[in-house]
Amino acid sequence: MFAVLAAGGAAFAYHQVTVSGLQASVAQLEANNRTLKENQVQLELAVSTAEASLKAAEENAKKQGEAMNKLTLANNELTKEKSNYMKVFKDHNLTRLARAKPGMIEKRINNGTEKVFRMLEDDTKELMDADGVNEGDY
Repeated sequence: MFAVLAAGGAAFAYHQVTVSGLQASVAQLEANNRTLKENQVQLELAVSTAEASLKAAEENAKKQGEAMNKLTLANNELTKEKSNYMKVFKDHNLTRLARAKPGMIEKRINNGTEKVFRMLEDDTKELMDADGVNEGDY
């Protein structure tokens, strides 16, 4: 009878040790599972934030590309206009005319310069607006 009790006691002790070890393993796995779920939530949030940032960057690049195209077209037009003005200067003796009628030439030159500067300011402002730069930032 003692042998049966000893064997039963030994079996019970073995069972308790094995079960407690398995319960500890299950508890550790559950803790790992919670940690992995929390990490998954954080990673999903990071991915959605990165996607939003990428989309914003793509939209900004598109706006900058459109603004650059507009500026390129404007630059081409200004280059043509400059070529026309340079042709006028080559075809006429402005020095002789300026000496003969200084007020007339000075007024026209000043008006033309003012027009060119105004167009340059408008184009620069358009580019700054596309880049999101405020007037006080530069």
